[in-house]
Amino acid sequence: MCGILLFLLLALYAFWIKNAVVGLVMAFLLIVLVERTLHSEYIISDGKLIINNGKLARAKTINIQEIHDCKPMTSVFGLVRYLLLTYEASDRMISVQPQNEAAFITTLQKEMRNSIKKDLQQALQINTEKEACDAE
Repeated sequence: MCGILLFLLLALYAFWIKNAVVGLVMAFLLIVLVERTLHSEYIISDGKLIINNGKLARAKTINIQEIHDCKPMTSVFGLVRYLLLTYEASDRMISVQPQNEAAFITTLQKEMRNSIKKDLQQALQINTEKEACDAE
């Protein structure tokens, strides 16, 4: 919200002093920032986390099993809060800003447990089928 307010004030100031180019750049950045802030959504289902940062950005899909760490972080003098997710073997990072961080983390942990259970059940089923084939 502070970033939106800052870009709005900068755009208004640039138009006030009759600097249209800077005003248009600030207005464009304001539109991108508002779009990203208002239309970001995080969908957790089927063992995947889908991060959609608005209509101007492509959705990113991460397998829940690849997530190693989830740390709450702050920046800009404590004004901005976000969660830093570390995933994949190469330790890639992505930040998410859900409105309810506690519910997001709880849902993420629940989906991780469900994903592990599904993998174990599939492994047991494959071993059972393999043993049945060997017995025949």
